[in-house]
Amino acid sequence: MGEVYRSLPEVDLSGDVFTAPVPLGPESLLHGTLDNGIKYYVRQCKKPKARAALALAVKVGSLVEEEHERGVAHILEHLAFNATQNYTNHDIVTFLESIGASFGACQNAYTSADETCYTLMVPTTDLGLLDRSIAVLSEFAARIRCAPQDLAKERGAVLEELRMSRDSAGRLATAHWELLLQGSRYEDRLPIGLESVIRNVPAETIAAFYRKWYLPHRMAVVIVGDFPDTAAVADMIKQHLGPAFGTVAGDAAAPGPEVPLVLPESWQHKEPRFCVFADREAQDSALYMSWKVPSRPTATPAQYLEVMKDTIFMSCLNTRLYRLSRARNPPFFTAGISDESACGAVDMYVLGAACEERKTLRALDAMLTELARVRLHGFSEREVTNAVKGMQADIESTYLEADQGYCTDIRDEYVRHFLGQEFVSGQQYEARLNKTLLPIIKREDVNAVAARLTHEHSAVFKTVEHKKWHKESAMRQTVLRVAAAEAAGQIGPWQEPDMPESLMKQVPQVPDEWYTACGQTPPDPNAAATTAAAEAAAAVVDALSPSPTGSGALRMQ
Repeated sequence: MGEVYRSLPEVDLSGDVFTAPVPLGPESLLHGTLDNGIKYYVRQCKKPKARAALALAVKVGSLVEEEHERGVAHILEHLAFNATQNYTNHDIVTFLESIGASFGACQNAYTSADETCYTLMVPTTDLGLLDRSIAVLSEFAARIRCAPQDLAKERGAVLEELRMSRDSAGRLATAHWELLLQGSRYEDRLPIGLESVIRNVPAETIAAFYRKWYLPHRMAVVIVGDFPDTAAVADMIKQHLGPAFGTVAGDAAAPGPEVPLVLPESWQHKEPRFCVFADREAQDSALYMSWKVPSRPTATPAQYLEVMKDTIFMSCLNTRLYRLSRARNPPFFTAGISDESACGAVDMYVLGAACEERKTLRALDAMLTELARVRLHGFSEREVTNAVKGMQADIESTYLEADQGYCTDIRDEYVRHFLGQEFVSGQQYEARLNKTLLPIIKREDVNAVAARLTHEHSAVFKTVEHKKWHKESAMRQTVLRVAAAEAAGQIGPWQEPDMPESLMKQVPQVPDEWYTACGQTPPDPNAAATTAAAEAAAAVVDALSPSPTGSGALRMQ
């Protein structure tokens, strides 16, 4: 961490600012809402040169499907590239490939339980091509053709995706999804759907689904790229997306049906769930522990502060787990914790490890013991301080690299803002906000995160191996044994190795007049070395040094 971090101005969070949504940014962003309800975001980005990343995000996925429609949202995504009102026989794919947007890499789409998103990467050397590409997004939004002959062409492709999803990784993903979301509507709404529906669903059912759910107030268009005038690009959006629904979908301004609510009561549980997943194609032995929580938006500084606490906690725990993995006869090869999104309604903490065959129970015991150790004794000041320093270095890098982002990454940020309320303020403002919030976080806040990660907090435990070496009951016994040891106070504190705070015992001796020339206060020569003092001395030496001629004169850089 250097002078750049210390010079960052903090954000004024007085009044209601702390709990109010972070302003959408940066200032160069052009955003708004069309008369029909479609939101749009337009921003310039020079990387890569002469390219623009486009997206049409739709807040509709497999969650809204009825039983006879399971898989329809995904089939509809396929049909979009097949035929629309103004394109037929995969002419959209042909056009995009003709301008350098290869299928898969530069024209693609995905369907999840909660959303469908179409993405393009097109050249901007000819703004006419950008205009035609935006017109393609309007075809996806309101003009997909759901005719029987079109559906006949796509059934085979979707069935092939279903077949490919039945490999070892796919079987594991499906089992994990159903275990995590058991009891909720999500459990039976995997986007790939049912084979019986894929083979037999009539085109009329897909067309009805399209008209029912693809409504403008559920859509956003995002365009980020190397173009000279954001206003001109916004006008293209208005020209193509503005009238689309008025001429095709009738009263598209109507709110339409509500997306089914998935209440926490349907997926939360006090009793832990266990699964021993044995698959002969599994190549490694692994352990996964998940703790589910309601989805957490980061729209306000207050919400983002909670995410920062989690980040510091995970950094501290990951450091401990790394040290354990480097011990003699370690309980696992690698281990780490992260936060992930299971679906639109559910986020989760995931603690995973790769370990020796037949040793997953040993890894489970070791990892749960470390969590219990944190709950009983917490992290030390040194551990939290080191994690904070890492965040400070990341903040400085974020600020310095504010103009180094790629258009695809920035586009995806605005897509997440639309879909999940993730704040996007621009990297410079984000760095300043991080610096402002970081001092608020105390060691007690970090330690408190561990209290959410017990076997009684919607916990799911799963092992993966090529043979079933143990039963679920053995996993349960391990979990309860560690919990009993924690309750009895039998888990001691973390034994931290003796490490110096600094590589230097004393701050480098720099003449006091050099500090004065740089407007800094000379340090106490008898004081112990600190990182900040050492960096200050290094900065002074770099700014003021004897001239190359050896005359001893000082020079300013």
